[in-house]
Amino acid sequence: MLGKNIVQYILIFVCMFSFLYSCSTEPVKDSAVDSVETISSTKRAWNPAPQCCELHSEFLGVVVLSKVCVSETETQLELFTKESKKVCVLKEGMVFRDDLGTAYSFLKSEGVGLCPKRTQMKNTPFTLHFQSISSEAKSFDLIEDKNAKHANKPWIFEKVDLTQCVWK
Repeated sequence: MLGKNIVQYILIFVCMFSFLYSCSTEPVKDSAVDSVETISSTKRAWNPAPQCCELHSEFLGVVVLSKVCVSETETQLELFTKESKKVCVLKEGMVFRDDLGTAYSFLKSEGVGLCPKRTQMKNTPFTLHFQSISSEAKSFDLIEDKNAKHANKPWIFEKVDLTQCVWK
């Protein structure tokens, strides 16, 4: 009888030990899954609908770069002049590039004509459209080439900061 009880106690002990061991083991984490989640949560991604950021960057106190809007397909830069000026867009002389060194092609303008056609403007917003800027860009430059045909007091916006943007 004593031997039978010892066997029962041993079986109970083995069962409890294996139960405790299997329950106390932490599940194995796949490090590849964790790293993908970390990467995707820190990278900004553009939506089909534009996300916009107010800027307020000025060139010589006259031309104001007021807003940037970015979608999957394009970047829109909204500008206006604080003084009455004849304005046109230098299609071939416009450089839009990010801090990563990527240059983006000019697509179109709205609210102002292409040079040599100039429009008299003051406090009237106009928009320049370019290819979509990288979601990893931290700043950009918007520069009109001073040597371009029809250039007259070309704009230069350098290192326009995107890191402080609250995208809406």
